[in-house]
Amino acid sequence: MDAVLWIIAIVVGLIVVVAILAVALRGMRPKLPEPQVFTPSPTTARTAPASSASASVSGLTPTVIAEIDRLVSAGQKIHAIKLYRDHSGVGLKEAKDRIEHWSVSTTAPHLAAVSNATATHSSITPTAMTPSSVRASLPPSVATEIDRMVAGGSAIAAIKALRQHTGLGLKESKDLIEAWPRTHAS
Repeated sequence: MDAVLWIIAIVVGLIVVVAILAVALRGMRPKLPEPQVFTPSPTTARTAPASSASASVSGLTPTVIAEIDRLVSAGQKIHAIKLYRDHSGVGLKEAKDRIEHWSVSTTAPHLAAVSNATATHSSITPTAMTPSSVRASLPPSVATEIDRMVAGGSAIAAIKALRQHTGLGLKESKDLIEAWPRTHAS
């Protein structure tokens, strides 16, 4: 009789262990992501905007909006998120959500596209990405320096210089330098 009770106790114990494992494994299943909807929330700026007189309620001036439009259009969302955070004072997640749902403004004056000769990032669009058009958009001194580096076989230095002055990614810059015309070298 004791043997039967032991067998029943072991069977019941195994059933309990299997039930606990089933519940634990069910809780570990990956869940479908919930759709993300951007809902702006009122925020207080961490720092005052650069030009608070012309700043809107969100802390974004028309110039900043135009620059964010340009960055989003060029696919440079990380730079756009950083710029949005710097001028609005929001946190990283809220800035990321806002840029993910950003629609290019049709009302903001696009002052960022007027002249980028001294800007770190130029207004090169992905549709105009030929070595000749990129070279034409660079300041003459930078274009000459990149020509010299390409002619001298310093491709890595040329890629770094191109990235610094255009804001392009590594792959785009590498592809452009590989196709860079060697006839411009001085």
